[in-house]
Amino acid sequence: MATQKPPSWEKYWGLVVVFSRFSALFMLLGTYKSFGVLMDSYIYDLDTSAAEAGTATVLFFAFVYFTAPIFGVLADMMGSNGARILIMLGGIVSTIAMCLSALSTTWYQLAFYLSLAGVGYGMVQVPTVAPLLMYFTDKFGLANSISAAGGAVGMIVLPPLTERMIDNYGWRGASMLLGVASLHTTVAGALMRPPSSFKEKRSYQQIYGKDDAPQDGTPYESLTKVKRFAKLMQEQLSIDVFRKRPRFVVYQFIFLLAGVQFAGWHLFLVPNALSQDIALFDAAFLASIGGIGNIIGRAFNGPLLDHNIFSDAMLFVLIHLVCALSLLLDPLATEYPLMAVLAFWAGLTIGASYAVTIVIAKNLAEEEKYIMAAVGWTHFFMGFGAVIGGPLVGATFDITGYYHVGFLLMGGCELLITVCTFIELMQRRYTQDLRGRYLLM
Repeated sequence: MATQKPPSWEKYWGLVVVFSRFSALFMLLGTYKSFGVLMDSYIYDLDTSAAEAGTATVLFFAFVYFTAPIFGVLADMMGSNGARILIMLGGIVSTIAMCLSALSTTWYQLAFYLSLAGVGYGMVQVPTVAPLLMYFTDKFGLANSISAAGGAVGMIVLPPLTERMIDNYGWRGASMLLGVASLHTTVAGALMRPPSSFKEKRSYQQIYGKDDAPQDGTPYESLTKVKRFAKLMQEQLSIDVFRKRPRFVVYQFIFLLAGVQFAGWHLFLVPNALSQDIALFDAAFLASIGGIGNIIGRAFNGPLLDHNIFSDAMLFVLIHLVCALSLLLDPLATEYPLMAVLAFWAGLTIGASYAVTIVIAKNLAEEEKYIMAAVGWTHFFMGFGAVIGGPLVGATFDITGYYHVGFLLMGGCELLITVCTFIELMQRRYTQDLRGRYLLM
C-alpha cells in the first residue's frame, strides 16, 4: 500500500472517511453489546444454558476477528477500492444473517446465523483501517481514536433501543430490526472512496503476473490464476512476521487475554445486573454508561500517543491495571450506583485498550508491508480469546449461579496482561540501554 500524501483538498474527504468508519463501528459494537440485552431471551425462549447462549453470541465476535487476517489482506490485494468493496459486501451479508437469526429455534441455529453475521462484519472491521492509513499518515492515532469512538456510541444507543424493541416486538423482532439497521454499513463503505493517488488497482497484475498479464483480453487459465492468488495470499498474510518480530508473538498472547475479557464483559454486563434483580431497562442502561466511558477512553488516548506523553506500551499497562480493578471489585457491587461506576470505568478502559491495540499492532509491524497483516493477526488472536471468554463466564454462572466468579476470572486476565506488558516493556528498555552504552564505548 502506498503512503504518499494525498492532495490537500482530499483531506476534507478524509473527515468523511472518519465518519464512515465511525458509523460502521457504531453498528458492529452496538450490535454485539445488544446481545447482552438479548441474552436472557435466548436462554429462556430457546431453552438453553448461559454457557450455550454465550457460545452462540460470542461466535459473532469470534468470526469478526477470526476472518480479520484474510479480509485485511484482501483489502490490500484488491487495490485502492478493495476495502470499500469488502465493507459494502459485509454490510449486506451481516444484514441477511441478522435477519435470519430471528428465525432460530435452537441455539445451534442461532450460533450459525450469528457466525455468518460475524463474517459479514469481519469484512468491515479491519478493512476500515485501510482508508484511514491512506488519508492520515501523520495523525493516524487521532483519526483512529475518533472513528473508533463510533463503537462506543453504539454501545450507548443500541442496547436501550434493543430493550425497547424487545418490549414492543419481542426478541425476534428486535433481531430483525438490528439486521435491517446493519445495512447502514454498506452506505458507510460506499463513502470510503480512496484519494486519487491510490486509484491504481494492483490485484490484476499481482494475480496475473507483472510481465505476463493477459494480452488482447485473453485471460489465464483458471488454475493458473488460483495458484497465483493462493501464493500471493500466503505472502500477504505475512506469517513470517511471527519469526522476524519476537515482540509480535508476545503481544499476540496478550491480545488473546484481552479478547477473553472483551467478550465476557460485553456479553454478561447486563445479565450480571439482571441476576441481582435489577430491572431490564436499568440493566440495559449500564451498557450505555459503559458506552459513555468507552467514548472517553477511545478519544483521550490519541492525543496522549500523538504528543508522546505516554508510549503505547506504558499506556496499555495503565489502562489494563484500571480495568482489572473495575472487574475485581464486581462482587462488592450489590447496589446499582456502584454497578454504574464500575461499568463506566470498565467501558473507559476497554475503549482505550482497543484503540491503543490498533496503534501497537501498527508499530509492531515496523514495515509498511506488514501493517494490514499485523492488524489482522491481532484481531484473530483477540477473537480466539473471545471464544474462551464468552463460554467461560457463562459456564461459571451455570455452575455457581453467580456471574461474580466470571468477572473475577476476567479481572485475573487483566492483571496478567498488565504484568506481561510491563515485563516486555522493561526488557525492551533494558536492551535499548545496553545498545546505547555499547555504541558510546
